[in-house]
Amino acid sequence: MDMVDRLKPLDILNKSLKSPVIVKIRGGREFRGVLDGYDLHMNLVLRDAEELDSDTSVKSIMGEILVRGDNVVYVSPTVQKETEKDKGEGKGKGKGRSEAEGTGEKGTW
Repeated sequence: MDMVDRLKPLDILNKSLKSPVIVKIRGGREFRGVLDGYDLHMNLVLRDAEELDSDTSVKSIMGEILVRGDNVVYVSPTVQKETEKDKGEGKGKGKGRSEAEGTGEKGTW
């Protein structure tokens, strides 16, 4: 496989957009959330973010956060549990988010 065929880091981030990820930052803190955006400096926007304890239990619920790229140790795609998916559906979350995006209330990267 030559260099043309290999995925680049930003390709992986692009494939992970709008999907759940786990982000570890310097100092050992870990966050789980939906990757909403990123830039070339690997600054990350996570929505529905939660800070995780060392045993991966939820330490605190953060909401929407910006993680500065120079603090990122790794970004790992993850799979939501079925019960977590069910909690998020049917509460009108998705509709409100898409309407906000359609009006341009949030800037794009």
